[in-house]
Amino acid sequence: MMRRCNWLLVLLLAVTIINYPNPFDPKGGQIATIECTPDTTTEAFLYIYDLGARFVRRQSFDLQGGAVNRASWDGYSDYNELVGNGIYLYMVLDKDQGLVGKGKIWVINR
Repeated sequence: MMRRCNWLLVLLLAVTIINYPNPFDPKGGQIATIECTPDTTTEAFLYIYDLGARFVRRQSFDLQGGAVNRASWDGYSDYNELVGNGIYLYMVLDKDQGLVGKGKIWVINR
């Protein structure tokens, strides 16, 4: 019975995407890290949007299957502007636009 639970836990961890620290303070020099452990190797991209669904940032996030993969965000947009306080949504999409994972990042500039 315990062996079955361990495999279920491994399966759940394989598709989990997290970010930290959350909230983060880019004005204070903090950088947010987005982390996931996919089961396949693929070319992917990290997209960040504000809550108004306005595009903020796109960056490469190539994934290696079975390994912990990390991307970082410094709180700046693609236009090199510091984003304002608020909650931002992110998605990691593979090269075929398939969703790998998504989440929220809370930005607090102090």
